[in-house]
Amino acid sequence: MGEDLLRKALDFAYRQLARNPRSRIELERRLREKNFPDPITRQVTQRLEEYGYLDDQAFALQWAKDRLTRRGWGPSRLRIELKRKGIAKEWIEETLRELFEERDEETLAFDLITHRLKGRGLGDVREQRRWFSYLLRRGYSPDVIQTVLRRMKKNEG
Repeated sequence: MGEDLLRKALDFAYRQLARNPRSRIELERRLREKNFPDPITRQVTQRLEEYGYLDDQAFALQWAKDRLTRRGWGPSRLRIELKRKGIAKEWIEETLRELFEERDEETLAFDLITHRLKGRGLGDVREQRRWFSYLLRRGYSPDVIQTVLRRMKKNEG
């Protein structure tokens, strides 16, 4: 019975990882949702880590890089989402350091907003507030956003 349950849990875990990469915590949650007992869940995650299928550090970097390039997320949004995924704080900070060592946060925010504007200007003060909120939700710091908006205004004038 125990080996059969372990095999079922492993099969389930493999299917989950085949669909999307996941952190250890996410996979544990999925296994618990399917009512696999904690000892089986621990065995499965340990085995998958030994095989190299579960690696939170590699997952964090890959996932954050994807969100940065595809969705234009800034460091604070990435930090929050990685924390939700159960990634250790030191790996989150290492991931962000690595990502933003290669890329300048201000340039990323500027590129994101110019891409979204598609040649239009910033508009009135109300429109500028919307863009400020947009970049803030994306995870950019208020200082960076203000610098980018000033730069955009300067380029318009």
